[in-house]
Amino acid sequence: MKKILLSAGMIALVGALAVGGTIAFYNDTETSNGNIFVAGSIDLKVDHLKQTYNGVDCETCSINVWSSTLTKVTGGTGAYVGGYPTNAVELTFIHSAWLPSIPSSSAKWIWVTNPVLAADTANGAEYTFQKKFNWNGGVSGITLDLALAADNGYKIVFNGTTIVDVLGTESNYGALVNTTAAEAAMLPLVVQNGVNTLDITVRNKPGSSNPASNPAGLIFDLKVQRPQNECEADSAFQQACMLWNETDLDGSQTFFNFGDIKPADWGTNLISLHVETNDAYACLFPNGIIDGENTRIEPETTAGDTTPTQPDGELSDFLKFFAWIDDGDSVYEGGGETIVVPVNTPIETIDTEIIAMNLQSGGTGYIGLAWCVGTQTLVSTTLGCTGVSGNPNIIDQAQTDSVMASLTAYAVQQRNNPNFDCESVLPTLFP
Repeated sequence: MKKILLSAGMIALVGALAVGGTIAFYNDTETSNGNIFVAGSIDLKVDHLKQTYNGVDCETCSINVWSSTLTKVTGGTGAYVGGYPTNAVELTFIHSAWLPSIPSSSAKWIWVTNPVLAADTANGAEYTFQKKFNWNGGVSGITLDLALAADNGYKIVFNGTTIVDVLGTESNYGALVNTTAAEAAMLPLVVQNGVNTLDITVRNKPGSSNPASNPAGLIFDLKVQRPQNECEADSAFQQACMLWNETDLDGSQTFFNFGDIKPADWGTNLISLHVETNDAYACLFPNGIIDGENTRIEPETTAGDTTPTQPDGELSDFLKFFAWIDDGDSVYEGGGETIVVPVNTPIETIDTEIIAMNLQSGGTGYIGLAWCVGTQTLVSTTLGCTGVSGNPNIIDQAQTDSVMASLTAYAVQQRNNPNFDCESVLPTLFP
């Protein structure tokens, strides 16, 4: 009993010490500020830099680039300095003093924000807008016509050469500012085969902080044209072929556009896919293949093309494809260049072939395509195309026929997605 009472007394004493005393200990505090989670992204872009038709390279006859939401923002000293967006935005507010539009053009008034930030109306904001385009072919004798309007001053740099610098001027927005004779003479001198870069810097005059009374903006349209006689020799192909640098496809780009192909015609294409910020799996899906019979003429029926047993066109039976993972030169060289669509695959069955590759962040994957009307062959690394073997007249079934198809590119992150297969997204993309 004594032991129990003693223990209770000791407990009471300890409690009294805890209540009645203040004890200091060594201590330290560390705080980590600004912790944040930001969702990652995949930005897939596509380019088409090389194309041939029966051994003839696609050369640019003319090209037209204009201000749009695909125009890049590459620098600035305004409210968005250090954090400007990747692409320009279309302005919905068009000042009554501004040029409404550029005739016969899809150009839009653009800026880095919509509407213009109040800060950028008062601080003399200055931003650089960039448009790249690919020029293939001769540069001798070409003409360039650059029309723009800007609120307020502007500077034009083409392929690193300053063409005009009037950043300090004010009233450049009410009418088209066309390049002077001297400036126009300079432009063709700096055009180059391959990638060309147009940079336009715009400075807003500081004034009222009300965007409605002191807005900022840019609208421009650039036309580049080769002498007409240089494109007439092979006008059908040169006028129809289309090359472009990496971009987000807007539905206007075509890899193939042929209006009069014949047996044994052939061609090649180089397509590349680009991803930023994350390693990705990339897929290229041929899809939506439509055979058009169009008008059935006598040679077709003689060759066995009859109605109603063959209501669709037959061109897809004779249009053959071969595809490989390329190193960027558009030439199949074997070795490490993996074949992804076997030689002589009819386009009507190519939708069962899916081109897949692994892309590193900031990297590029190249896809080489070769097509043939007839029989496609591959001997070692040499591609060939001949007319149809066996009954050579059977290809007459395809006269007047057409084939239309789509190529869809898809990318998904690799991290935390080890079992991805391109076929798994087919039901979603093409339900």
